Amino acid sequence: MHKYLLPLAALVLSGAAAAGSRLTESVVVRYGDLNLETRAGVVSLHRRLHNAAESVCGNLNSRVMGLREVYDECVQEAVTNGVAAVDNVNLTNFHANRGKASVLASAH
Repeated sequence: MHKYLLPLAALVLSGAAAAGSRLTESVVVRYGDLNLETRAGVVSLHRRLHNAAESVCGNLNSRVMGLREVYDECVQEAVTNGVAAVDNVNLTNFHANRGKASVLASAH
């Protein structure tokens, strides 16, 4: 199954965080140019997902005590959701193993 666009969304706190409001921001991650049967393709897509997550969670990236943890959680959740949306065993294994060496499965 080849997907070419992946909307990556993350719940992020709005500027009115004190009021408890939350926004969902998203960005499209393109990966039709990648071969997810190779480690290089998987690593590249994971990096794209992480960069996109940092982008949608960016307004939380702060040195303010407590917000850094919220930012890190936002990025992690967005990457995890993106990996799940791709639904590729190689990417899922890579993410689960935090990029450590793992056997790549082939659908062939």
